[in-house]
Amino acid sequence: MGGAATGAVIGAVVGGPIGAAVGGAAGLVAGAALNPPDERVEYVRSNPVETVYLDGEAVVGAQLPEAVELQAIPDYEYSYVYVNGQPVLVDPSNRQVVYVVR
Repeated sequence: MGGAATGAVIGAVVGGPIGAAVGGAAGLVAGAALNPPDERVEYVRSNPVETVYLDGEAVVGAQLPEAVELQAIPDYEYSYVYVNGQPVLVDPSNRQVVYVVR
C-alpha cells in the first residue's frame, strides 16, 4: 500500500532524540516493560498503512501529532502507524509511541 512516494508529511515527533526531555524517562520505562505478543507484531507487519513522514525519529516515548491517523489493532489496547517507514505501536489515549517494531 503506502510507500516512500505516497506518504504524507505531517510535522514533527514530539520527544525523541531532539526533544528527549519531553516524555523521555516515561517512554523508556514503558518501552522496557512492553513486549507485544508476536501475533500483534505480525498483524502490524502484514497490514502496512501509508507512511507518515515526520521530522525526527519515532522512538519510545515520542508523542505523535494529532494529525497522524492511528490504526486499530483488533483485540489490543494499542494502535499503530508507520512513521518514516518504521512501524510503531502507539498508546491512543496520549498518542505516545510505546514500541518500535523492528
